[in-house]
Amino acid sequence: MKKALIAVAALVACTAGMAQSSVTLFGTLDAGVGRLKSSGTSHVTGLLNGGNSTSRLGFRGTEDLGGGLSAGFWLEGALNNDVGGGSSQTGGFDFQRRSTVSLFGTFGEVRLGRDFVASYPMTFDYDVSGQRGFEQVEILGMSTSGVTGVSAFRTSNSVSYLLPSTLGGFFGQVQYGFGEGNSSVVPVANAAGISTSAAAAATKKTGNYMGVRGGYGSGPFKVSASYGQYSDATRVVGASAYASDFKVANIGASYDFGIVKPMGFIQTDKIGGRGAIAAFQFNTYAIGATAPVGPGLIRVQASHYTQDNSSNGANKVSLGYVHNLSPRTALYADVARLNNKGASTYQVGGVGGLSNNGPVAGGNSTGIAIGMKHSF
Repeated sequence: MKKALIAVAALVACTAGMAQSSVTLFGTLDAGVGRLKSSGTSHVTGLLNGGNSTSRLGFRGTEDLGGGLSAGFWLEGALNNDVGGGSSQTGGFDFQRRSTVSLFGTFGEVRLGRDFVASYPMTFDYDVSGQRGFEQVEILGMSTSGVTGVSAFRTSNSVSYLLPSTLGGFFGQVQYGFGEGNSSVVPVANAAGISTSAAAAATKKTGNYMGVRGGYGSGPFKVSASYGQYSDATRVVGASAYASDFKVANIGASYDFGIVKPMGFIQTDKIGGRGAIAAFQFNTYAIGATAPVGPGLIRVQASHYTQDNSSNGANKVSLGYVHNLSPRTALYADVARLNNKGASTYQVGGVGGLSNNGPVAGGNSTGIAIGMKHSF
């Protein structure tokens, strides 16, 4: 009897410990057939992944520490399931989508590791596609500027503070990412501050990121804004390079009327000039709407891209439909067309495993896809 009581007590203790913590395996597999066509150059047809949602595999968990405190972790990596591969960055499976550890409490959340930059969630919050597939609002400002070595989407070595979810709909985040540059790094430049190589333009602050976002969302209404700054980002223009702060600012809003949910988004990307190289500013404007139809969702969107002091830019329109077979499985189809202005050669993007040559200057790009998504 004594041994039986000890065994029961051990089982109860083990069960209680398990109840205070949890680990979840989760993921999404998305695959479809798509076609990309660029005017004056080429077209391609093939299998794609991530047409509606990024294919991924991850692990997340929490532990109740008592006293209102909890610890958590999140490890998530991308999958190229069209070829059975891992991340496009490394070729193998990694956790470059997210790799964080957190401490939660009534004070909010402190999060450390690799994560979205604070200025990016604004983009997919007010993009009808959630920044996936041919429909998505293109993120063109950073690449068009010639800035290298930093990402518009994620930052490593970051520390974030997020407000608690008990503030009546208000939310916010402050984030700092360490570039971890050595203090001995001194840029080599001429009198105008311009070097002849990107490496020489780097400074000890290169790679540092600071961002903040905040907003309000309650019931059908949501509005938010964010700002991000990449310190001494290396900008390459022709054979010259220099370091300057690259800044991103955006604002967006949506309202769900039930039968339709309109949303809008504005973003400005800019970096100062140096010497004979002019400052750069790129503007993105997007407006879209979603409308439920039975078990499905219709999505329409238009976006407009302009570059200050230039005739270059583009317009894009898209239409998509998602048909939910269950809470975890959906079929989708979308089509998008991007028309360039001036000397621009942008193309419809955003889908993994399928790429094409860009159009001729001032040409157009069209993408069409049909696929399936399953989450677990």
